[in-house]
Order: sequence, then structure tokens, then C-alpha cells
Amino acid sequence: MSTLRVSVVQFAPGESAAANLDAMAPFVQEAAEAGSQMVVFPEYSHAFTPSLGDRWAASAESAEGEFVRGLTALSARHGGMVIVAGMLLRSPGDERPANMQVAVGPEGILARAEKIHLYDAFGARESTWIRPGALSEPELFSCGGLQIGMMACYDLRFPEVSRRLVDAGAEVIVTPAQWVPGESKAHHFQTLLTARAIETQTFVVASDHPESSGVGLSQIVDPRGRVVAAAGVDAEVVHGELESALLHEVREENPMAAARRLGVTPL
Repeated sequence: MSTLRVSVVQFAPGESAAANLDAMAPFVQEAAEAGSQMVVFPEYSHAFTPSLGDRWAASAESAEGEFVRGLTALSARHGGMVIVAGMLLRSPGDERPANMQVAVGPEGILARAEKIHLYDAFGARESTWIRPGALSEPELFSCGGLQIGMMACYDLRFPEVSRRLVDAGAEVIVTPAQWVPGESKAHHFQTLLTARAIETQTFVVASDHPESSGVGLSQIVDPRGRVVAAAGVDAEVVHGELESALLHEVREENPMAAARRLGVTPL
């Protein structure tokens, strides 16, 4: 059995990738000083503007670009800390970049996950500027003895995304988000994070933007649906421990995987 210590950073990225990397560096150091093996940043940590548009989408880079190189250097500087963050990935053949979450170690990208469901809801049209993620096989990575998968923000509203990650072997689901504020949106965020943890019997680790570009409430939820650590609505860092023993206990006392009768297939 193993323990994974995680730090979750709730911060507000700006338009410049270089400036965002500079802002992220002290948070990574804080996570290392707290004894964490993994630190999680929000969706769009690479570049973000309150209004989506050409200037914002033009920030996209390749997976070998400045942002990933910067995260790789930060990981190496802090003993191989795994860094999870959202970025804009340049897409050959499509003017729209992908909204991609990356897990980065001292040698580069460990795993990646493109946002599958775009936020075309509540009056927003993310798909105008972002292309939908490919329905490829989930990429997992290992940290602290646990298998970890990633999904982004609006994907949280689609339980088949987290189920697909668990079918691939995930024991932890990391969810970088920019959860747009609005009526009942904070309640939705908390409820969906808890539901995904309970129904998949995994730890769920979510990092959001602070108010006003997000609802805040970044948190770690355990497989019983209990909140291990949680942020408020302002910029901050929270830390928590993920115990593999608890995960196995929950899955043994309620063997939901053996009881399932339906699978997940792409439409």
C-alpha cells in the first residue's frame, strides 16, 4: 500500500505563457516543501483571457514548446515533482488549438488528455476557438504507486469520461478546470466532483481558477465522497494525502466493478 501527497493550486493565469510559468514556479516550490509528489494546476494554465478569441487561441504551442519545456525544468528542479496543468496545443490542419491537460515529469510529458466535451453551454461557445479532443485511448501515468488519469472541466458533466478512465485502470482522476461562475454553478461543481468520486471509487483531484474567472473550490475528494482538502474562492494552495489502502477498502466492501452490466463506447 502507498500514499501519494498532492498539492492543488488555485490560481488565475494570464495571457502570457512565460508570465504564467514565472507565477507557477513558487507554487511548485511550495508543493515540494510540503512534501508533495504531484502538484495540480487549473485548465488553461498556459494562457487565458476572460473573453475567448483569436489573440487567446494564438497562444497555442506544440507539445515541445516553451510551456512544456518550462514545466519539465520545474519538475527537474524539484526532485521530479509531477506537474499537471492545462495548455493550448497547436493543431496541424486546424486553426483551432486543442484544450489539453498534460502531466509532466523531469524528462517531459508523462501523459496527456485533450478535452473531449467543449463548453458550448450557458451562452458560451468554446468550440468556436477550440477543437474537440480526439477519442483516443486514455493515457495514464503513475505517481506514488497510484495510476492517474486526467479530464478537463466540462467533461466532469459526462460520467462516461471518468468511467472510461477507470476502465483503463485509473485510481485517481485529476480534473483541471476553469469552472465558469453562474447560478448554482458552485453547487454543480461540488456535486459533480463528489459524484464522480463515489461512482468510480477513485480519488478526484480538481483545480479551478479563483473568482472571478472560476468558482474556486479546488479540492481533493476521496472514494467515499469525503473532501480531503478544499480551497475557498481566492487564490491559494491546498495539500492532501491519497491512501491506496482506502481505495482498495472501498472497492472491496462495495464491488461495483463486478456488478456493472453496461460499458462505454464512443458515439
